[in-house]
Amino acid sequence: MPKPNKEMWLKVADDFYTKFQFPLCLGAIDGKHIRIKKPNNSGSKFYNYKGFFSIVLLAVTDASGKFIAIDAGFCGGNSDSGVFTRSTFGRRMVNRKLDLPEETMIPGTDIKVPFVFVADDVFPLRENIMKLFRHRQLTIEK
Repeated sequence: MPKPNKEMWLKVADDFYTKFQFPLCLGAIDGKHIRIKKPNNSGSKFYNYKGFFSIVLLAVTDASGKFIAIDAGFCGGNSDSGVFTRSTFGRRMVNRKLDLPEETMIPGTDIKVPFVFVADDVFPLRENIMKLFRHRQLTIEK
């Protein structure tokens, strides 16, 4: 798998905008539990919240669902957020080593924002991670 660079990230963002009208999106991040047999002498390290033994695959996909980056082998007892924090991809994001494009204007506006990855709400909120905002108590006016 090639190491992503600015040119590749810009192509991914262009595809997200073309397919989904979602500007400045660099990919979707998620974790997946891969079922395994319980390793010998592992205790509950590989036992996950879904009730089986697993390793966790962390993946970033483009607008077509193709892998951009993967990191696998984390014990199933870890959360997606914990896996992300310890993954090569997560550490490279925190240390600004992903060669991401610079902030730019949202198309049709003069608002400058960073490029983002989308993730569900178990992932940590970061400058380059956009996650669902759930506030069920809000009224229509709010």
